[in-house]
Amino acid sequence: MKKNMKLLLIPCTAAALTLGSAMISFAATGWAEENGQWVYYNNDGSKATNVFKKSGNGWFYLDEDGYMAKSQIVEVDDNYYYVNSAGAMVSNEWREVENEDSGDGEPDTWWYYLQANGKAVKKSGSSDSVRTATLPTAAGNAKFIFDEEGHMMSGWIDENGEMLTDDDAWQEGLYYCGLEDGGRMATGWKYLEAEPEEDDDDREGDGYYFYFNPNGKKVKDTESKKINGRKYRFNEHGVAEFDWYAKPGTETASSSNLYYSAEDQCWLSTGWFKTVPSEDVDPEAHNDDEPYWFYANSNGELAAGEIKTIKGQKYGFDPVGKMLHGLYKITFAEDGRTILEAEEIESESDLPDEDEDVSVYYFGDSPKEGAMKTGTATLDIDGEKHYYKFKSSGSDKGAGVDKIDDGSIYIKGKRVEAEEGSKYEDIEYKGEHYLISTSGKIMKSKKNIKDSDDTYYCTDSKGIITYKGSEKKD
Repeated sequence: MKKNMKLLLIPCTAAALTLGSAMISFAATGWAEENGQWVYYNNDGSKATNVFKKSGNGWFYLDEDGYMAKSQIVEVDDNYYYVNSAGAMVSNEWREVENEDSGDGEPDTWWYYLQANGKAVKKSGSSDSVRTATLPTAAGNAKFIFDEEGHMMSGWIDENGEMLTDDDAWQEGLYYCGLEDGGRMATGWKYLEAEPEEDDDDREGDGYYFYFNPNGKKVKDTESKKINGRKYRFNEHGVAEFDWYAKPGTETASSSNLYYSAEDQCWLSTGWFKTVPSEDVDPEAHNDDEPYWFYANSNGELAAGEIKTIKGQKYGFDPVGKMLHGLYKITFAEDGRTILEAEEIESESDLPDEDEDVSVYYFGDSPKEGAMKTGTATLDIDGEKHYYKFKSSGSDKGAGVDKIDDGSIYIKGKRVEAEEGSKYEDIEYKGEHYLISTSGKIMKSKKNIKDSDDTYYCTDSKGIITYKGSEKKD
């Protein structure tokens, strides 16, 4: 009997093993919790791994060990997803994830944007182009750049969508996405810190101004970019240039020397502007750090070597474009219009001689600073008052009268007067001797008129002296 029982036990054991196997084979499929972690069983009883499975309205990822992943980025078929602390795949939102490979220019965290299908926005791995995307933020929609792993790029980015982290990244970078702006791709004007260019001593701050087109590409290497009605110049690195610029291959100062406004403006100056000339424009004024007024047309070309009418007033400009302000003796070219030289009269020793081939003009302060004077004016030279008269009409309007006019002699605009206290003086003009009073009047048809030295004079009807002596003429 004992022997028979043993024989029966063996088949029973075999049956039990068969049943156990059957239970495992036909265990319930789907989600199960094991050791505090969720797993998912396929229909064949195997654990699902490296795949998303649905539960309710959510999708959950099972890792390579079959456990549900949480709070991490997961990769499936070259796409990237994020599962939250409950393990659910997120969509339509931003997520910041720790960068395990931070350092060497990489940030401590990466930002991802998970689309409606859960996939992170990313660049195609086979594409050399930059992947941009317009996405929502708390401040409204903005553009961002992503790499092939779904990382939001920041800082300077090259034409292939790669982040640049060297000190000269601003030179090679084509796009800029600033972390201070939440990674937004820059468009429009942007002032960015940058290591200075070689021999750059002119900038005032720690960076440069750049301009980014609506597609995010910085403007660079262009002589004339029009932005909001103004013209700008950008060098090969995209820096907005300012200060004086000498156009190569131009012959005249007016067309070669352009001025781009101060560093915080940078636009091509047109109309009136005041600044210190560059060394190329005027070395002496540049070294003296003395500012002058200039006037440029709509192309930025300076008014130079001419008398120009601007809004109803005439202004003079020397050959390099500096506005004339004060009393000047001017040398014109044969055309009678082009100013070859303009020398300011600052002392009586600067006054031109009668036969000197110059014209005298005065550019005063009324009605505008630098406006050319016509008619009469009393001017101070070396502390002495001098009476001037300038032409009010004609092709040489504004030039000092150089003839006998209104009973007085004018030499290059200045009225000739007898020395103060002398009463009268013998003045030679054009080979004739005239008797002139201290008020500048020609003494005509006078007989035995006496000056302060008791010298007697007689003059004809033109004021020419016919007699001069210590005794009266009978």
